[in-house]
Amino acid sequence: MSLDPQPESQAGQIARARATIVPTEERLSLMDVWRVLMKRSFIILTVTAAFLALAALYAFRTKPVYESVSRIEIKPNTTPNVGLQSLIEEEGRGGESGSALQTEILVLQSNSVMLQTAESLDLVSTLRAAEHKEGSGSGTAPSAEMTPAERLAVIGMIRGGLRVAIVPSTQMVDIRYRGNDPKLATEVVNKLVDTYIDEDLRSKFDRTMHVSIWLQKQLEGLRQAAGDAQRQLADYQKQHNIVGTDETSNLTMQNLAQISGDLESAEADRIMKEARMREFESQDPDLVALMGDNPELAALRSQLSTLQTQRAELASKFGEHHPRMQELKAQIDKVEASINSEVALARRQIHDEYGGAHRLEEMLQKRLEAQKEDAYRLNEDEAQYAILRHEAELNRDLYDALQMRLKEASVTAGLSATNITVVDRASVPVVPVAPRKSLSLMLGLLGGLLCGTVIAFMVESVDDTLQTSEEVESVSMLASLATIPHISTEGGKRKRKGPDEPVPMGSHMQQLVALYSPKSHAAEAYRGLRSSLLLSSIDRPPRIVVVTSAFPGEGKTTTTVNTAIAFAQRGERVLLVDADLRRGSLDRVFNLDDKSFGLSSVLTQPAAQRELASPIPDLPMLKVLPTGPRPPNPAEMLSSNRMEEQLRQWALEYDRVVIDTAPVLAVSDTQAIAALADTVILVARAGMTRKRALVRARDLLWRINAPIAGVVVNDVDMRLENFYTYRYGMYGYNYGYGYRNPRADSDIAYGHEEEEKGE
Repeated sequence: MSLDPQPESQAGQIARARATIVPTEERLSLMDVWRVLMKRSFIILTVTAAFLALAALYAFRTKPVYESVSRIEIKPNTTPNVGLQSLIEEEGRGGESGSALQTEILVLQSNSVMLQTAESLDLVSTLRAAEHKEGSGSGTAPSAEMTPAERLAVIGMIRGGLRVAIVPSTQMVDIRYRGNDPKLATEVVNKLVDTYIDEDLRSKFDRTMHVSIWLQKQLEGLRQAAGDAQRQLADYQKQHNIVGTDETSNLTMQNLAQISGDLESAEADRIMKEARMREFESQDPDLVALMGDNPELAALRSQLSTLQTQRAELASKFGEHHPRMQELKAQIDKVEASINSEVALARRQIHDEYGGAHRLEEMLQKRLEAQKEDAYRLNEDEAQYAILRHEAELNRDLYDALQMRLKEASVTAGLSATNITVVDRASVPVVPVAPRKSLSLMLGLLGGLLCGTVIAFMVESVDDTLQTSEEVESVSMLASLATIPHISTEGGKRKRKGPDEPVPMGSHMQQLVALYSPKSHAAEAYRGLRSSLLLSSIDRPPRIVVVTSAFPGEGKTTTTVNTAIAFAQRGERVLLVDADLRRGSLDRVFNLDDKSFGLSSVLTQPAAQRELASPIPDLPMLKVLPTGPRPPNPAEMLSSNRMEEQLRQWALEYDRVVIDTAPVLAVSDTQAIAALADTVILVARAGMTRKRALVRARDLLWRINAPIAGVVVNDVDMRLENFYTYRYGMYGYNYGYGYRNPRADSDIAYGHEEEEKGE
């Protein structure tokens, strides 16, 4: 108990309590999706029903539409005759087949073809009759001429139901028309095909005749142009003397090639002689001598080598001043002078050879330039001559070809054949193509389910209320001590021992579910809460238990009452205290008539002690202390020293003291008692408690170092709990523990009676 010295510091208990739940990464599982779908099933079913109704309205109220189909083959690249048509369509053959087919389809859907079709079927009379029947006509006679507005109307009438599509990878074209009259749809398709074929034949004949007439006018000028070109060619040949000239073989070009070859040889000879001259001009006389080809120079070099050898042999025997040595020296000087004379002569000879080669190269270069000028002039003349000759030949060939085609056209103009073949003519349809009732209903059903699911997840994303114990643990970071299912009005039967036994009156009996329906899931959950509190500290179980919530109406009173009953059923002495001095309701829950004595009386008048009531005969160990008269200052009274002393006294007299307190975020009355308690239970209500409210309540209790044991989740729809819990509830039917459908009037079991009293 927090009022007595504890072996472990209170801060250590709080730290351990805060570390109870470790945050885990949130991942959306299939069971989470199923939970959302079950939770928002009303939205999904409503949206699905609306979509299905709209689909049924469309399917059964829409007029039936019939479709007539005709298939034709179009060969846009074929040549229908041997006359001018091949010339006219030459450009079309060079293009892609797909683009030509697209062009034919555009012609098929042109306004002129559709207008001719409408006139053939007399659709304007049908249109006028319909307008007259509706009373919106202008009074135009059926035989009157078609007005511009009526022309656009009949064209739009055909275009609105017409669909033309190419069969992939073929030259087949499907022509479809949809309308409410199957016979009219068939007539429109067949007449449109016939009109298109007739228009194709007429357009080809007109083009052929138009080109033929135009060519007849142009042939005279073309013949004159061909004669003038031939005369200009002859005159140019005479003026420039190009008779028998070949562009690749002539005297000028041969001379140019000969001179160019001579120039290359002269240039190579000059380069060789220049290299030899530079070798003789080097500073090494021995290298010059070795590279020379003079035999006398070679003999002198041999003689000089012999004399130098003899001189070297006699120098060691006679010395430098001996007459023999002087004689050898004179001979060596003479031979060296001869060698130098021969080298100088060879150098002059090489210089002369290089000069001659250089002059020959320059002369050939000048001659080559002159020959190039002649070749350039010849090329210009030949180019102009080739142009004139090509023009003359072109004019002559064109005139001959057109003259022949023109003669053929006069015979074949009327023999044109169409390139359009009707593969399948349209027949009167029997079965309508729209509306497809089964498909419409199926799409409405699927669309409704999809949209309903999307809307359900959107509503779920903006709904921040807590629904399951798993969500509560994830948000609050506190352990879930118990999950209390929804308590229905018919959830349990009153258990009476005799006719004189007092029982709670009215619907407050629901709040005593642990007593009157001990085999229900709710009673089992409260017994589980009792076990959680006792096992939270085996050595020192909590004596003073404070129950609170974030806001009113979350079921803290129901939790407090049933927790106290669970402890009393265990044979313990239990005191149930109503510390909500502003809106306490234990007196109504247990049907206590004496409202003049309660907690406020105990705190303000310590001497006025009474025997506490035991409202349940089956549980004489359970004592109940209501609020008593409403005090003007409940917060000061609950945080007084008198309250602390009273808690110490109750802890000695009773095994368990269970205290029902005010909402912690609504008023500050609970903070003082929570700090003095052994353990604090925070109550949350599924579908009502918001995430931020629960977190704020937890943080407020942590700031005052209140020992929070965990959270109790009230009014939980077990279908939204985890899969194991739901399946356990299903199997519970076999043992009489079955989950029963909730009813709206059972909300009083979770604290709504407090709001009613406050109002």
